[in-house]
Amino acid sequence: MKSTFLLLATAVTLSGCAGVKVAKTDIATGATNPKAIYIRSFADEAEVRGHHSNAGETAIRHSLAPAEFSKALKEELEKMAPARVLAADETPTVGWLVESNLEVLDAGSPFWRAVNGPLGPGFGSSKVRIHVRVTDALAHRRSVDDKDSSKGAAGNVLYEFDLEGGSRGQGGSGSTYAPGLGYAAPFDYKNAAERVYMALSVDRDRTGMRTTSSIR
Repeated sequence: MKSTFLLLATAVTLSGCAGVKVAKTDIATGATNPKAIYIRSFADEAEVRGHHSNAGETAIRHSLAPAEFSKALKEELEKMAPARVLAADETPTVGWLVESNLEVLDAGSPFWRAVNGPLGPGFGSSKVRIHVRVTDALAHRRSVDDKDSSKGAAGNVLYEFDLEGGSRGQGGSGSTYAPGLGYAAPFDYKNAAERVYMALSVDRDRTGMRTTSSIR
């Protein structure tokens, strides 16, 4: 019984390892309280690997990746302010512009996740790497209108960081944060979107919130 309990506890612990973290931060200005958030994602140069349904659908999943991630990001960031996914020909004039470049989209292998199980060393795990840049939308628009966006880019940037993660050693069991034997990309997109929200929000876990007065 003890051995069984230990096995289950270890499996749960490793399942919890699935997720996405901020791997590197280039710029952090401390900006808060955007009036609105606009979202645009790219995956033109992404390395697409692993099991994406089947070989015939890989190109389709690649082309849809920016829309899928933008949708997940909108659901998270609208907790901070009204959020909208931009059309290709739209440029925001207020709030924050959140741009994401999906660099690695590796869905891993459900087969190897199943073979190695939750105690395996991560064989078949999914991987995702995303570069995120948050700019002041009004300053960005002015630089674009001036036909010199490169000159004003550094001053426009509020946050810039890299996200990395995936299913890691989760294995084939699956969890809220990991796909198990399913398709990994939607889990990775959701985990990455949640991490962006947590990175940019004040009191991200709402640990300072009280429902009753506690001051005496």
